[in-house]
Amino acid sequence: MLKVIKSGKRISKFKTEFSAIRHGNYFEFINLVKGPLPFMVTYRNGAVYVDDKNNQDDFDFAGLFKAGASLKIFYDNCIDFYGEIIDSDISDLTYCKLAYFEISLRMHSNNKNLVAKEATLEKVIDAIVLQYSLSMNESQTLHSGRKFLNMVKHYKSQFKTWADGTEALKNALYLIVKKNLTIK
Repeated sequence: MLKVIKSGKRISKFKTEFSAIRHGNYFEFINLVKGPLPFMVTYRNGAVYVDDKNNQDDFDFAGLFKAGASLKIFYDNCIDFYGEIIDSDISDLTYCKLAYFEISLRMHSNNKNLVAKEATLEKVIDAIVLQYSLSMNESQTLHSGRKFLNMVKHYKSQFKTWADGTEALKNALYLIVKKNLTIK
């Protein structure tokens, strides 16, 4: 999705799916793409059961796990429609790290009910900084990672070069690993 956006290609055909992914709305995304749900055993309210339904109140990790097949189908649909997109500025690995960065922070925020699910990543980071008593420098590091993500989404020269932005992301990812803010 980020590659399509950065390439400047029109997203109108998949606008609803892109919006659901961008906002971490796995329930809506699964309902749109209709991929098969994986076998999953869930513990909720003192009971263990086989969870074979797409539930709106699933925790982010469960939603992301359940969305796996739909994500694969959607990826194939995007490749069929857009073709293979080559980006000479950013590696595919960096795109994966950008997605991991945002998903990790949003999951921690959502699991602690720090902000509304639709909140901007800026508000998510601010809430995490407060919740985990991060320093001003650590806050700036996370926001620099966010600014690079925004540079990919809406190029506005947030960094002088793509390499500078990639370095900012690397530092932000190092911090979320150090502070245990990763997907577990």
